[in-house]
Amino acid sequence: MGGVGSGHRRGGGEGGGDRSDGRQSRLLGDPLFNSYRRSLLLSGRSPRTLKAAMDDLALLSTLEERLLAGGEGFLWERLDRPRALRFVKRLHDRGYAPSSISRILSSLRGFYGFLVEQGHAADDPFAGISGPRADRPLPPMLTETEAEALVTAPAHVEGPASEDGGRSLRDRAILELFYQTGVRLSELCGLLWEDAASGISSLRVRGKGGKERRVPVVGEAREALRALRESLSPSGAPLSGPLFADKDGGPLSPWQVSRIVKKYAREAGLSVRVSPHALRHSCATHLLDREADLREIQSLLGHASLGSTQRYLHTGLSEIARKLSKIRDETPPATP
Repeated sequence: MGGVGSGHRRGGGEGGGDRSDGRQSRLLGDPLFNSYRRSLLLSGRSPRTLKAAMDDLALLSTLEERLLAGGEGFLWERLDRPRALRFVKRLHDRGYAPSSISRILSSLRGFYGFLVEQGHAADDPFAGISGPRADRPLPPMLTETEAEALVTAPAHVEGPASEDGGRSLRDRAILELFYQTGVRLSELCGLLWEDAASGISSLRVRGKGGKERRVPVVGEAREALRALRESLSPSGAPLSGPLFADKDGGPLSPWQVSRIVKKYAREAGLSVRVSPHALRHSCATHLLDREADLREIQSLLGHASLGSTQRYLHTGLSEIARKLSKIRDETPPATP
C-alpha cells in the first residue's frame, strides 16, 4: 500500500514509506500506541496490516498535532467528534481516495474500540462517521426503444416455438420479467411456478437476506409467462419446479441467464453492453421517467433504503431532488 497511512491516492499529496516511518517515530514513546501495537501483534495480524494501522494512527497525530503532548505521547482521549469530522475533511481535501478514507476510518475505529475496552477513552469519536462514497459507474442503460427491441427479439426466432422446445417463449418471459419488474439475476433464477399467484398477477420473490416480497406482473410480462405456462402444460394442469428451466428440468444458472440476455442483445443489434443488471437499472429509470413514485420503485426493486434506489437511477440529480422533496413534503411529521 503506497501513500501515507493509506493505500491509493487520486494523485499528488504526501506519500512515501519514509515519511510514514518518520511519523511513527514520533509516537514510539506513546504508551497507548505501543500497547495497541502489541495487541495487534499478539492477535496474529500480518506485518502489512500492522504497518497500515500504525501509519493511520501516525497520520491522525500529525494532522491533529495540537494534541501531541511532547514526549508524553498523543492525547487520544482529547480527540472529540468535531475534531474527528475535521480530520476526515482534511483527508478528503488532501486528495485521499474514498476507499482509502474508509480504510483509515476502519483502523481508527479499531484503535478507539481498544481504548474504550481498556478504559482509556469514554467513547469512539469516529463511531458512525463514514467516509465519502466511492463513485461506482452505473451499467449502461437502454433507451425504451432499445429495451423494446431486446425483449421482443425472441419472437423473431425462425419457426414455431414447439420446434425449439419452447426456449423462445422461455427467453421472452425472462427478458420481459427483467425489464418490467427489475428483479435481480439471482432472484429470477430462484423463481418457482409455485411462486406465481393465480392468473400470474404477481410473483413471490426471495431477495437478499432471505427477505420475500410480492412483485406485480402486468402487461407483456404477464402475457409472456402465460404463453410459457400454456406451452409447458397445454392441459392446464398446475406446474411445479423452476419457473425457468434448462433442458434437463433444472433451474437455469445465473451464467446461463446472462448468456441468454447477451445473445438477444446481439440479435437485436444493440451496440451497448447489456446484462441483467443493466435491465434492472433501465427498469428503475424508465419507471421514474414515467412519473412513478420513488417509494414504489424502492418496493419493486426490494431495496432496504431510498438511498439505494437513488443510486440505481440515471435520471438527472435535479429531478431526483425534486421527487425526494415531494416525498418529504407529503410525509406527515412523526408523532412526539
